[in-house]
Amino acid sequence: MTESLPDPSPASNPHKDYISRIRLIEGDITQQNDVDAIVTSMPTTLSIRSDLNRSIIEAAGERLDDFVVENIFRPRAGDVHPLPGFNLPVKHILVAITPIWRRGDDPEDRDLMRCYRAIMETAWRMSLETLAVPAIGTGRGVYPVARAARLSLNAILDRYPPTLRELRIVCLKKDVLAAFRQRLSVLAENAGVKLAE
Repeated sequence: MTESLPDPSPASNPHKDYISRIRLIEGDITQQNDVDAIVTSMPTTLSIRSDLNRSIIEAAGERLDDFVVENIFRPRAGDVHPLPGFNLPVKHILVAITPIWRRGDDPEDRDLMRCYRAIMETAWRMSLETLAVPAIGTGRGVYPVARAARLSLNAILDRYPPTLRELRIVCLKKDVLAAFRQRLSVLAENAGVKLAE
């Protein structure tokens, strides 16, 4: 039986309350050492070939890879698995099982949004106050960057937990950062929120 969570952003509590809590950063997610948790993404094959996973496993230690192999069974796109931080200076690592862009059909979009919603719901259940997430799907997942930014931010705001004081979206590339910044600016303008420079 799955746990039922109330919607953290009901109509009476508009998204504008959460938009200002989102920070966009270019860099390495393993360097975000002042957050409660960081997120890594893996495909359903649990492959660690991506630059993101290699970076996290190098920083966290091989025990992370062993833990994933021994404890995650039949992963589905959208699943999120909380793990200890191992050698990283964070309490938790959230492993998000992510879709890979193939044809650009609706199931892929739904799976990417499901993934981000599950991350937000997991952060709420764990009472996390600070969280760093990668721009999922923009590396080897090869989603078109603007599309990934739109889907990701919509899903994040759909389930943003009131307990989360700060969400950092850490982008490896300048074009990814620019796409997320552009989309977040549109959302902020629509909500009447001024983003910090």
